[in-house]
Amino acid sequence: MNRALALLSLIVPLWLVGCSSQPTPQQEPYSDEQVKSFALKMLGASNLSDELYAKYRRALTEPRAEGRSGS
Repeated sequence: MNRALALLSLIVPLWLVGCSSQPTPQQEPYSDEQVKSFALKMLGASNLSDELYAKYRRALTEPRAEGRSGS
């Protein structure tokens, strides 16, 4: 009887805590514009050569041709 009461006194508070916790809000996926903005910000903070910087910036800012993949 004492074991059952001890087990019950441990399980019930844990169950109640689990029921009372707030669910985490669902995060929206990042938009293409947000990803591009972050990539440009990180590119600006990098110490790439001028040639590589221009190459990557051009790749990020030019519109992609339809049907072409990024690989």
